[in-house]
Amino acid sequence: MSEEPSYVDTHAHVQMAEFDDDRNDVLQRCWNSSVGWIVCPGVDIATSDFAGHLSQQEPRVFAAVGVHPEDCADAPSDYLTQLRALVALYREKTVAIGEIGLDFKEGTPDHMVQMHYFEEQLQLAADLGLPVIVHSRFAVVESLSTISHFAGLRGVMHCFGGTPLDVEQAAGMGLCISFTGNLTYPGARATREALKACPLERLLLETDSPYMPPVPMRGKRNEPAFVVHTYHAAASLLDMDVLDLSQHIEETARELFNYHERREHAGEKDIQDHTQP
Repeated sequence: MSEEPSYVDTHAHVQMAEFDDDRNDVLQRCWNSSVGWIVCPGVDIATSDFAGHLSQQEPRVFAAVGVHPEDCADAPSDYLTQLRALVALYREKTVAIGEIGLDFKEGTPDHMVQMHYFEEQLQLAADLGLPVIVHSRFAVVESLSTISHFAGLRGVMHCFGGTPLDVEQAAGMGLCISFTGNLTYPGARATREALKACPLERLLLETDSPYMPPVPMRGKRNEPAFVVHTYHAAASLLDMDVLDLSQHIEETARELFNYHERREHAGEKDIQDHTQP
């Protein structure tokens, strides 16, 4: 028998209320679709806590903790202390600080307020030795500029919406670039061009569940099992075999999120010490 692809969903908000009625079924469909593991990022303290809790219940779910730019104006004054506490509590399953970043869409919090929270959480990630998961809607250039001040910081530009030149800059900074199901949308030519410009060793794929379901699932609530459609679309655009693509993405995701290290050394003193103030 030929080898079958195994997929990774590097960004799925399965802790969100949209999944409260059938979360176990959603995860079972995910595993049944050959998705090997997923990363579940928080957007505020409550969803970060739930992501960590879910990661302890589900061996193949890993958590990220952070405050999203759209939620930063409502963050508690001690949010950094609370995020540190969550990393300590769920340390063996927390793989990143995220979802953090900038969002310059109309109606979002003041840009300077967003920048303040973004910089503080980038510093937190640097202090803890964790990568970052970066949201950058209408703010790719500003996000990359801000990250550039934190030398050596690892991370991923999630749900990428920049140009091929932005891809080149991000990859040159050592960042990964992740694309969602919007690759499959008829009007997403610019996103497909950005995908083609992405070095294979920096490429990740995701669902961003419950948002932006890929074709042919548009109109439905997105879920991690649907990442398979995005893999096949990306493989076609890159003229690659989907098995080959999935193996490359697995290797990149494991390296970024220290998958092996956290599975094999969970709870060891060196990881625990990173969470101390």
